[in-house]
Amino acid sequence: MRINPPDAYWKKDVSLFFGKRFALFVKMLYPLVIIAPVAASSIPAQYAAAIIGIVAIMAGTFGAGESLTNDINDGILVRLAMTPVSPYKVVAQVLSVNAVLDFLQLLPALAVVYLIQAPPLPWALAATFAVFLTLVLANSIGILLANVTTSPADVLLYATIILFPLIYLSGFFRNQNPEGILAVLRDLVPFAYMNDALKEVFGVATALSPVQTVLFPTLICAVAAVLVCLTAPRLLRPRL
Repeated sequence: MRINPPDAYWKKDVSLFFGKRFALFVKMLYPLVIIAPVAASSIPAQYAAAIIGIVAIMAGTFGAGESLTNDINDGILVRLAMTPVSPYKVVAQVLSVNAVLDFLQLLPALAVVYLIQAPPLPWALAATFAVFLTLVLANSIGILLANVTTSPADVLLYATIILFPLIYLSGFFRNQNPEGILAVLRDLVPFAYMNDALKEVFGVATALSPVQTVLFPTLICAVAAVLVCLTAPRLLRPRL
């Protein structure tokens, strides 16, 4: 597939994603390789949902953070800051475009899950949107990390420090029915709603409806995206 040279920063990520056929094939294949066997297996639903959720979280966080830190080190963002383009617009475009690209990467694997599990349509739609919201939050975390480091290796380290508590609070593997303060904190983590929606896809009932699974994390992710966009001037600022 031939992609014209990008004339905007966000188009760089699109060009890199679609530009090379073999790389595109690998990007689309690896979620299928991980998720399809899980969907076809007989492992407990909570673990199947957790595996899909973690693939989405890692893909969004590491991709955005590493890409931006590489561009910082190459001086691309500093040169971009010298243009009349608003830094807030740049970050908003990076966040939205990367979330959409990550979603396209996961969509075939999700389609296989729905084909095998045959969930009710409302829950299939809710789970799909919840995965997209997870990618929005994961990319927001990646962009935030690029504000505090110029090392791709540090992005991996800091992302791990941030994501592990969020994954625990979401109840992927433990803490399935928290009480007290843990229950309140779980309600503030969008990953938890994706986890609930995916468990419904695999046949385990949860306390929320499809609308609640979509509505609550949408509000939380919208706030997170706005806060991350406010860090745009720092992201494009020259680093020492």
